[in-house]
Amino acid sequence: MNTYFANKVVLVTGASGGIGKAVALAFAKEGAQLVLAARSVDRLAQVEKEIRDLGSEALTVPTDVTSHDGVANLVDAAVNRFGRIDVLVNNAGIGKVGVVESAAFEDNVHQTLQASLFGMINVTQRVLPIFRRQGSGAIVNMSSVMGRKAFSRFGSYAIVMHAVSAFSDSLRQEVAGGDIRVSVIYPALTATDLLREAQEAEMPPPFRHMTPLSPEAVARAVVAAVRRGKRRVVLPRTANMLLLGEAFSPRIGDSIATALSKRPITRLLGMSRGKTYHETISNHPRPLHQPG
Repeated sequence: MNTYFANKVVLVTGASGGIGKAVALAFAKEGAQLVLAARSVDRLAQVEKEIRDLGSEALTVPTDVTSHDGVANLVDAAVNRFGRIDVLVNNAGIGKVGVVESAAFEDNVHQTLQASLFGMINVTQRVLPIFRRQGSGAIVNMSSVMGRKAFSRFGSYAIVMHAVSAFSDSLRQEVAGGDIRVSVIYPALTATDLLREAQEAEMPPPFRHMTPLSPEAVARAVVAAVRRGKRRVVLPRTANMLLLGEAFSPRIGDSIATALSKRPITRLLGMSRGKTYHETISNHPRPLHQPG
């Protein structure tokens, strides 16, 4: 076992399933002590058990990250138990699918902003003073490829993921000059429950035949980003082609997005090599509660 994270304290939000659970387990395998936050008490308890089975210590604090009092209690509980926090992984969030003309679009934006952005800001603002006092710390913010390039039917989610990018870039510059680091992770479609309720026909066209990333692959990237101090990580690497095209010209970015809606193209790029998102999720048991 690598000892880099031995006895480091890692706080993970949205830790009850999906990427958050995988991140918590990945850090536990590295010897870290975990603070687990999410809304689902039962699912958090299961993650805590798996971490203890790995020989690491864990503290479970059921938390709604949109509640200022709840987040204050979470951070206080972490410090009271472990005396410090070394890594914050802001993973809690939701995603909604729908066209801009949908009557629900504005409400989808509001809900996603509250859960995925303002919750992130809330937790970060509570943890930053601790990092300042310690003189060190690492913040990992989970965004999405759509935090750099939006896809059709996923506008509400892309709006918020772009905001996460802006928040992270601003924060990184504000803490520059010390030993507080900020990383942003940009995964493509991942096999989590984020879009379980969306019908396959409602998905952005490129997503309908893509093979999703595994939460474990994203978790490994998170651990590596913290260890190496990476500022940005895009998964899979082939997704950088889309972002590079978008940086040159929106026309090029849109053309690449359209091309990715064609199965032969995504297969050629290695992004369609097995089960689709809905085929993968159908093999997973439905969660008792929505991820928090």
